[in-house]
Formats: sequence, structure tokens, C-alpha cells
Amino acid sequence: MREPLLSGEFDHTLDPKGRVALPARYREYFRTGVVLVLMPDREPCMRVYRRETWEEFDKTFLGPLNTFEDEEASWKVRDIYQKLDEAEPDAQGRVLISSSRIKELGLSGKVKIVGNRTHLEIWNPNTHAEVQKRRRGGNA
Repeated sequence: MREPLLSGEFDHTLDPKGRVALPARYREYFRTGVVLVLMPDREPCMRVYRRETWEEFDKTFLGPLNTFEDEEASWKVRDIYQKLDEAEPDAQGRVLISSSRIKELGLSGKVKIVGNRTHLEIWNPNTHAEVQKRRRGGNA
């Protein structure tokens, strides 16, 4: 399957069980499973990777780190994998987000899904708007 450039902005709902439907145009792409990760010290959102794409990310950015001799690198990898979950989309293209990630990101009801080239991001809509406003110098 050709790797699409994931793009767009989508308003979706987090259901009471903690599931969110992936955008319809990307459901087939993620059909084989996803990696959900909250990156430490990065934007406050849940990243959604296709498994193969995550493996490439890991190989490129985490694999070269010397986690044996470099304590900071070791903690960086540990922090990432501590907040990483794998999920299988259900028949409706929904993925389950862990309750701890939902709480940490302040998700409930509406969520904003944003395409970011190699992955999707699931945001609290208010947080997304605040970050965009700050990034634009207060002019949302």
C-alpha cells in the first residue's frame, strides 16, 4: 500500500468507552493496527501511527540512541514506550484510547484529529486551539 501523506482536520467524538473513529479516508490505511503514543516534552496530543510507520520512526530516531551509556537517552526511550499503546481498529474504524491517556490529555466528548504527514494526532479541541493561537502570536 502506498504511504499517503496524512493531512486534514477532522472533528470526531470520543465515546463513553474511550473509542474514537479514525477519519473515513484513512481507515483502510490503519486497518492492520495502530501505535498510539503520547510523546514526552512534545505537543499535548496522542499520535496515531501505522505499525510499519512507527517501526521506521523507532529505527530512525530511537534506535541510534545509546541507551546503555547515556542515561538521558535511556529515559527518553523509556518515557516514550511507557506512554505507547497498540490497538486494532474495530469494524467501524474506532480505536480504544487508554483511560490514563484520556485523563492526561483532558479528552471527553469532542476531539480534533489532525493529519501530520506520517501520523494523525488526536487533540482536545480547546488545547489545539490554544496551541495554535500561541503559535500564531495570539492571532487565532
